[in-house]
Amino acid sequence: MLNKLTESGFRPLIAVHRGKSGAAVVENTVYSALNAFNAGADIVEFDVQRTLDNKIAVFHEGMEFKLLFPCLPPVMFSLMGELKKRRYRSESEGLLNYGICDLEEYLSALKGKGILNFDRIWCADIKKCLETVKRLGMFDQILFKSKVCEGKNKVLDHLKNYPEAWFMPICKSYRSYLTAKGECAKRGIVIRGTEVIFKSGSDEFMDPEFIAEEKKEGRFVWANSIHLNGKPDMCFNHGDNFALFGDPDEHWGVLADLGYGVIQTDWPEAMLKYFDSERYKAKVLKKKTYKTSADLTNAAARE
Repeated sequence: MLNKLTESGFRPLIAVHRGKSGAAVVENTVYSALNAFNAGADIVEFDVQRTLDNKIAVFHEGMEFKLLFPCLPPVMFSLMGELKKRRYRSESEGLLNYGICDLEEYLSALKGKGILNFDRIWCADIKKCLETVKRLGMFDQILFKSKVCEGKNKVLDHLKNYPEAWFMPICKSYRSYLTAKGECAKRGIVIRGTEVIFKSGSDEFMDPEFIAEEKKEGRFVWANSIHLNGKPDMCFNHGDNFALFGDPDEHWGVLADLGYGVIQTDWPEAMLKYFDSERYKAKVLKKKTYKTSADLTNAAARE
């Protein structure tokens, strides 16, 4: 399943941030993941958090006040058994009839459904996370990611013992990319792709030559178009809000033109609608990536 990440298609793969949530579907749940896949997502990103009794909750730290009732104590200071008694809130503040999943429940429910991007593994017992994936036989479905620091790095020190695991560093600068390459090489870890975050149009990560070279080496490059908490976006003003309320050709289209193999979004249906549009397909044909519209249609159908 993960090999799809390095295949060239007529459009980038669509990754969805914490699944597709809304109304009575809460982020980082089996429901939000299934909802995202049903909306056309190729990849669903999810987060984990350690509990007081060292269990692994599928939950992003700091979201208790928004999502849970009762909201305190925080997940990291709660026992998993106690967490199971809490309820999620809907967007209209009503209490739902489900709550937090542990990691094994989440993965088991999504086995075979699509690619899963495992985030914030450093917030949990790393070895336990990896052993859970191994026990379920899901290494072919899961992409791990982490920032990489020079020297000691707990995530890499565990990952080196699992050569079947696919790893993607999160890089906010070209220097951090070089650090990640060096630290992974020391441990014999193969980098399968790189998540890049950039705030400038002159950033190396926006250089088509960098992206082309990564592809040549068999690695994909992952751009992040989400907006968080009113902060500037993570891909130099080409993020979701600009595409949704402006011209998607000038934003999602630019990211695709540069050659990013994956784009992460909070709006999978809108992004897929753009990439399925005749307007986008005409642009791809103009670049002569495909010889005829039939070739393009067939490629889209295969995806």
